[in-house]
Amino acid sequence: MKIAFLTDFHIGFEQEGRQGEAFLLAKSALSQAIKAGAELIVFNGDLFNRALPTQEDFFEAFRLFSSCHNAPKPGIKITFEKNGKAREVQFSGIPVIAIHGTHEFRGRDFRNALEVMDSAGFLVYIHAAKAIVENSNEKIVFHGLGGVPEKKARDALLKWNPKPVPSAKNVLLLHQSFKEFLPFDDEMIASLSISDLPDGFDFVVNGHLHTHAEFKENGKILLIPGSTIITQLKQSEAENAKGFYFYDSLSEKIEFKELEEFRSFYYKKIELANASVVEVLNTAREAIVSMLSIKQEKKMKPLVRIVLKGSLAKGLNSEDIDFSGLIEEFREKAVVSILSSFSGEDFSKKINELKKLQREKQSISEMGLAILEKNLKETGFGNAFDVRRMLSLLSEGNTEKALQLLLELEPKAQPEAMQKAQKNQQNAK
Repeated sequence: MKIAFLTDFHIGFEQEGRQGEAFLLAKSALSQAIKAGAELIVFNGDLFNRALPTQEDFFEAFRLFSSCHNAPKPGIKITFEKNGKAREVQFSGIPVIAIHGTHEFRGRDFRNALEVMDSAGFLVYIHAAKAIVENSNEKIVFHGLGGVPEKKARDALLKWNPKPVPSAKNVLLLHQSFKEFLPFDDEMIASLSISDLPDGFDFVVNGHLHTHAEFKENGKILLIPGSTIITQLKQSEAENAKGFYFYDSLSEKIEFKELEEFRSFYYKKIELANASVVEVLNTAREAIVSMLSIKQEKKMKPLVRIVLKGSLAKGLNSEDIDFSGLIEEFREKAVVSILSSFSGEDFSKKINELKKLQREKQSISEMGLAILEKNLKETGFGNAFDVRRMLSLLSEGNTEKALQLLLELEPKAQPEAMQKAQKNQQNAK
């Protein structure tokens, strides 16, 4: 069986000069996988760039997967299994098995975008479930766990506790960060380690991380296909090709295939000292000219990212430098972005404060969750209900269902404690 593993299309991603790019690159990747002979597409999350895709986003997604939907159907059978219940899946063309990503995550009281795609017959959505794929020669079982908040990732995996199916190849699909890939340990950013991956799987495929990589540790194989589009203009993206993994289960060969169509990305960091406005602009311009002197064979204009650091001449600050003319000058040749991060004695304290805030930042939803959890410890509810589910309901404005959950609790919480909890939930909202 020949299988293509892709992830992180981010349909709906928007940036100046890059409209429609996510769809074009995703379409190119799928076309390349089909031409290579893929009989099955496996997608590891973040099909969309937002939890609530627009109608235009859905239109592009349906148009995208029509290339699979209308292709010749391979001779395989798919069985969906969850909580001990199994059913055969009906599909057209080359099937797509998928999990949701962190961008598509919603609370269990709400449908996510992948479920919509599943209901339309364009993919087979598995979350805390498995898809058993069989042909006349073999059986491959895909165990999928969609993206969850990083703080809960390790607990979610341990609670689900997937077990390999005997006499079959077993592949685990995830969409999370891993502690090993981060510069510091913070469970708000990653609670999962490679050592937490369950034993017995032929390999694990993970989405979410945008640069492709392969890891082998203590007999465990982890594949990260990476995104098909550059969404964060980081140096690592400039050094890492875009593509997907192609797996031939009979030969057990795993190969990374680079995308035939993608944007070249050039990144340069420049350090200046006591620079004038003219010196800054001339230095940036020379860097852009140098990057664009490299021979281009791609249809799409390259991305150019200039990062300027250091210090400016006395009396100047970053707001005194206007890069708009420089960006406009090269508009027909490249998508240029310039980031300036100059410091001086007058601004060093302010910059240090910003760095501290960056290290400590949390999303509004995570802050709300922390407040709610803290307040509940002071009530009679304890762990009587799913705190994250409750906050999700309140943030969506579904107060009736939130109150219903409270009223359905066992009468171990005293009435006055219930009133206090309701008041705390309103404050958290």
